[in-house]
Amino acid sequence: MNRIENFDDYRALVDVVKMHDYRYFGLNNPTISDEEYDAMYFALQEYEEQHADEVLPDSPTQQCYSENGNGKRTVARRTACLSMKKLHDAKAVVKYLRAQQRAANISSMGTMVAVEWKFDGETVSLVYRQGVLAEATYGHGKELFGNDCLEHIKYVQGVPSEVSVWSQYDRVEVRGEVIISFEEFARYSKAGKSPRSTSNGIMAKKVAVKDECKRLEFHPFRLIMDGVTMHMLAMLTLTPIGFKTSGFMSALNLEKSDAELEQDIENIVCTAEVERESLPYPTDGLVFKFDNYEYYDCIGQTDHDAKYNCAFKFRPVFKAVTTYRGHHTTIGEKTGKVTYVADFDEVEMNGHRFAHANCGSEKTFTQKALVPGCKIEVSLHGDVIVCVDGKVENEPCTEEEPTIKEEPRVIEQDINQGQEQEVEPEPIPQPKPKRKRNYPQVGEPTIEEDSEDDTAKGSKGMGVKTVLAGAIAVLMAVSTGVVMLAFAGAAVLFMPMLGGVYGKE
Repeated sequence: MNRIENFDDYRALVDVVKMHDYRYFGLNNPTISDEEYDAMYFALQEYEEQHADEVLPDSPTQQCYSENGNGKRTVARRTACLSMKKLHDAKAVVKYLRAQQRAANISSMGTMVAVEWKFDGETVSLVYRQGVLAEATYGHGKELFGNDCLEHIKYVQGVPSEVSVWSQYDRVEVRGEVIISFEEFARYSKAGKSPRSTSNGIMAKKVAVKDECKRLEFHPFRLIMDGVTMHMLAMLTLTPIGFKTSGFMSALNLEKSDAELEQDIENIVCTAEVERESLPYPTDGLVFKFDNYEYYDCIGQTDHDAKYNCAFKFRPVFKAVTTYRGHHTTIGEKTGKVTYVADFDEVEMNGHRFAHANCGSEKTFTQKALVPGCKIEVSLHGDVIVCVDGKVENEPCTEEEPTIKEEPRVIEQDINQGQEQEVEPEPIPQPKPKRKRNYPQVGEPTIEEDSEDDTAKGSKGMGVKTVLAGAIAVLMAVSTGVVMLAFAGAAVLFMPMLGGVYGKE
């Protein structure tokens, strides 16, 4: 098909040309001649010149395979892999779903919302052409490209290299999360500080390491395929053909009232927070997603979030109190965005040690009002991400101080038993002495404070010097006065005599 009549023909030809690109560049097994390929490619160019507003971002004419800073090839995508809105209570979830429903004019009758586990790993997009895995890219964001990871994904569990039932389709896309189980994470000698960082590190390597990639698993969360419109049904069809689907917690019926939906969500979340302890994978929440794919284009998206779904973040289970030491900043290689990172005394949560936490932008970091030396509470959100929750109330923002023990108070018994005993008034708390800092604080000059003994000695020395200086000043004043009086007396005595001498002359 070299002549394109409409957009559907154009989209189909894009898929055909990309399939031949994969056979030529990826498999080194072309099935058509160069003249046939050129005819299809030029047909795409001609249609795109006449319909500039219909050009697909992953068209072969638009792609430019390049090396990024990590030496990985970038591949164009047809649509962006966006994140989702993060919510923390049932009422907010219902409000968000209702807002999208009204904005897209979706009827409540028969509208379902799927509820599934949210795994925190590396987002990966797989593209099958005529049933053969042809593209694999990782990373999410608003950009219409991703990092090539085709060689890595071939060794990841739960990714079939060929799906015979899709042989009649020019293009099928499956999106999901690449994660590592707790068991493999514990066994992996090169594991990072968290399962998420470990899976990301393995996928980001320039050259795929087979033994490391085999530790990972792919769990799909979206199927993009002609004729497929229902999400829950689509996920169920992936299991028999070799994919590891995470399964569903439950589903919501938007025909119910807001109060009933809130109660249903509370029940689902409570059940999930109990069941998550038995899951072999790290999870940080639940995903609430409209079941009908046809609603997605109507609902729309922002530059950061796909509005047809949202994430309910679990309340943190692991918490710790530590001492804040300061902060440092990092700058994104691609975006140039400045991120503030808090530094604190190392703590252990969920079997892992942490000494730093990402605090986001300068505005977000400033709102926490952290002071070096103050006590802060940190928690492990979703068992995978360490966060600074804020300063601990009623804690002084100083270095750790020794506890001053109070002497036991003895209350003497009154001789007259018939009278009430007088209770000794509570002592007025005295400020605790500050200890000397033996190390510089991050972000501030070195602070050194003298001990109490040195201070007492200095005060005593200063008192003696002051007394001596005062005495000397008094003596000098008295001496000066005496001398002045002597001069005055001499003047009174000799002035008449001088006057008489000059008078006789």
